[in-house]
Amino acid sequence: MKSRTVCAPAIFFVLAMSLMLTWGSGLVLAGQDDVAIDKVRLDFNAAVNQGNAKAMEQLIDPNGVWLPPGKPSIVGKDKIVAHYSRYFAGVRWKFELKPGDIQVCDGWADLSGDYTRDDTPKAGGTVKQVSGHYLFVVKKQPDGTWKIARDIWNETVKP
Repeated sequence: MKSRTVCAPAIFFVLAMSLMLTWGSGLVLAGQDDVAIDKVRLDFNAAVNQGNAKAMEQLIDPNGVWLPPGKPSIVGKDKIVAHYSRYFAGVRWKFELKPGDIQVCDGWADLSGDYTRDDTPKAGGTVKQVSGHYLFVVKKQPDGTWKIARDIWNETVKP
């Protein structure tokens, strides 16, 4: 009987440590996802500021959907990239998606925050300043990378 009492605390200790290690590793993975998702935001900023639609193509899920304010949705990575290629041909952007909240759940995540953008016509003219809020929905790909599956944003109206 005495050996059972000694084993019970040992078994309890091993189980408790196993649960703590498992729970702790989940936190590390979640943190790694947050870093990878925020990198998508940073890479998006860089691609837009460079006017590089090809770099943006690497960030978009094949079935991506863009929901621009006051315009029809743009469905599919090819159409989204073509949309940006047309814009980049005539306008230079100074753009920043600011860091925001990240929520991760089962291979999907959303990232939301504020953005600012200055549109400078390449042919010359007035710079248009735009700001607003954005929501990225990102999807974990089979290779473990995160790509933008949905992008929705609004523009804050200045008085």
